[in-house]
Amino acid sequence: MSSSKNSLTHPTRSKDPGLNPLGGFVTEFSHRSSQDKKKAKATAVTSASKEVSLNTLKAKKAWDLAFASAKSIPMNGIMIYMSGNSVAIFSIMVTGMMFFQPIKAIMGINKVFERLESEDEKVDLTLQKITFCILNLFVIGMGVYKCASMGLLPTSTSDWLAFEASPENNQYLGFST
Repeated sequence: MSSSKNSLTHPTRSKDPGLNPLGGFVTEFSHRSSQDKKKAKATAVTSASKEVSLNTLKAKKAWDLAFASAKSIPMNGIMIYMSGNSVAIFSIMVTGMMFFQPIKAIMGINKVFERLESEDEKVDLTLQKITFCILNLFVIGMGVYKCASMGLLPTSTSDWLAFEASPENNQYLGFST
């Protein structure tokens, strides 16, 4: 009975050094050593590389925020197409949305990028902010195109006739008696 009892003991507790522990089984000793290895690797990373990686992450997030307004461009294009060229309440609302949303976004540009700027670490976000503004101005341009296609912009000479001087008559019809 004692021999069968020894055969059922855990391999790491057996006295035979040639036996490996069961697959997937981690003993406390090996678990602690892997934690020590992880701590040693973590302390080996310098603070300068952490700052660089944090700045690159901030720059990537800033580019994501800058291109966020570009994701609405296809939807706005479809809305322009679907609303038609007639002057109706739906097309006026679509056109108004294409003006107000980008203007509101441009006015709040500092609030959009505020969480990426800190007093300790300065990340240059100028290019991302310019890209953000250009994409929002493109959406405003789409709204101007929509107004022009609906005939709301004064683009022809007949729209400005009120400001034209009327020509003088050089010929007179007269009867002599």
